[in-house]
Amino acid sequence: MDNALNRKEFLKKFSLMGVAAVGASTLITACGGGGEQTETAQAPAASAADPCTDVSGLTENDLQMRANVNYVEQTEIPEQRCDNCQLYKQPENGGCGGCLLFAGPVTAAGWCSSWVPNQG
Repeated sequence: MDNALNRKEFLKKFSLMGVAAVGASTLITACGGGGEQTETAQAPAASAADPCTDVSGLTENDLQMRANVNYVEQTEIPEQRCDNCQLYKQPENGGCGGCLLFAGPVTAAGWCSSWVPNQG
């Protein structure tokens, strides 16, 4: 018996193992622990108070991007606010503002380390 794998068989088995790993990871994430459920249960309470602080619909990547630019909902530098930043997207229909750098709602009084003075 010849147990040597040819390239085609190797790639086929390697691909199947990759698909199985992704599937298992997705299943484990979907059936996550109690800690995630507690955070999810608390998120709607925050959104009821102020919809511009509700990040419950964002992905982990979205949240990480917000963290990478050190976004805060209330600036400590009065002359540097989201609503006077070049990257700020004005709210539509009285809703929450946004940012060109990351997803999700942005408060007008917020700030991030990528703040740029509004030129217009």
